[in-house]
Amino acid sequence: MSIIHQLNRRTKIIATLGPASDSSSVLDGMIRAGVNVIRVNASHFTDPQRIIEAVANIRSVAESAGAVVGVMLDLQGPKIRIGKVKDNKITLHVGDRLDVSTLPGVGHETWLGVSYPHFATDVKPDEVFYIDDGKIQLRVLTTDGTSAHCEVLMGGVVSNHKGVNLPNTMMSMSSLTDKDLADVKAGMVAGVDYVALSFVSRPHDVFELRAELGKSALRDIKIISKIERKVALDHIQGIVEASDGIMVARGDLGVEIGVANVPKAQKMIIREANRHIKPVIVATQMLESMINGRTATRAEVSDVANAIYDQCDAVMLSAETAVGIDPVNVIETMATICMATDQDMAQMKQTHATHLTPFASHSAATSICVAADQIANENNASVILAFTSSGNTPLIASKLNPMLPIIAPTDDPDVLQRMALYRGVIPMMMPKAFKDIHRWTDMITLAIHQAILHRFLSKGNTVVVTAGIPIGQSNGINSIRIVTA
Repeated sequence: MSIIHQLNRRTKIIATLGPASDSSSVLDGMIRAGVNVIRVNASHFTDPQRIIEAVANIRSVAESAGAVVGVMLDLQGPKIRIGKVKDNKITLHVGDRLDVSTLPGVGHETWLGVSYPHFATDVKPDEVFYIDDGKIQLRVLTTDGTSAHCEVLMGGVVSNHKGVNLPNTMMSMSSLTDKDLADVKAGMVAGVDYVALSFVSRPHDVFELRAELGKSALRDIKIISKIERKVALDHIQGIVEASDGIMVARGDLGVEIGVANVPKAQKMIIREANRHIKPVIVATQMLESMINGRTATRAEVSDVANAIYDQCDAVMLSAETAVGIDPVNVIETMATICMATDQDMAQMKQTHATHLTPFASHSAATSICVAADQIANENNASVILAFTSSGNTPLIASKLNPMLPIIAPTDDPDVLQRMALYRGVIPMMMPKAFKDIHRWTDMITLAIHQAILHRFLSKGNTVVVTAGIPIGQSNGINSIRIVTA
């Protein structure tokens, strides 16, 4: 990965693995162009063993490129679909009556089957739901235990196996399907850094996944909750508190709340995640035109930039890199947009006292990070050096939207890869374990030498150093120092 990208870009880039990008050569090109995290979409894998193989290849390519790259396994979740319909195409009209049933059968103009077994008991009279990404709109009149008797509010053509969205329904089924559980086990074996949980409705969904991850003591895998349901917005604070990170999944969210309400929801979700010091990702249709084209539209560039101005940690590419014509070019384009916007944000902070969303709670660590940020700005420092055993200090520092890069030395490989997602944070592996370095001054000297080797620093640069002393132990004395490289 380019040194320029790491030093001048704060916003992280997530790319989705797919047929266009799963070769080692394309992966290497994307990583060198600026990818920080690779998303492995479990929906595209029928065999969990393939997930393990894909992650192993990502790790191998990243190591060869000398880059720190995180891996996120994105679970499919409970997809609700209608069944087959007569002649693969029926037409519904406004005012039609339609029974949507959990019983088997072939759909026709007055009856449709649905894959969700609890559908008729979960939906309630007057609830509105959608078929085929919102193209068909239905209102529930009554239910009888196996069928919901509905009125068509918005009609159109319906074909086989179209998706169903229940924005107003609290579903009784788990957000973890049998496929998800098998994929989670594969992810644990593969050693992914994050698992993204689809169709989260409430904090309980997150706790359920955490219990599954807790069955393996191999490593600490973090949970990203995807906010794509209307009911999730009603429980957003609890979901954010229960999660390790948040994804604004704008595709299904747009269907459930209406596309006009997505920008407002995006800003609110990012603000809430930042208040609780959780990484936040903005996803879906960021550079959609580059699936088949070589350049981004002005609207797409503005969309990406606005997500960054909202202070997200990362922007995510989906089909653009999974099946697009030129994944490396997409990453280069995204990196250019991110760098231009990040530099403007840094200039805004330098010339204006930009407002920061206050943290939901305060601690010695948050106070130290605020102080370090101010000291770095006032002393023309080149970087903030934030030693960490858990990743917590660099994460807090990143939420202050610093003008400077945050170099995060750690001795834990899992923490190293996890920090690849954090805004403005450059993960760096220490050549020695913290426990084997006995003096604090030796720790700083060794880290600065390592940063110079990686070309993150030059001799003579001013560095603001923050850490808990002793390093690697809880309840250490928090410290800030100004040193010269």
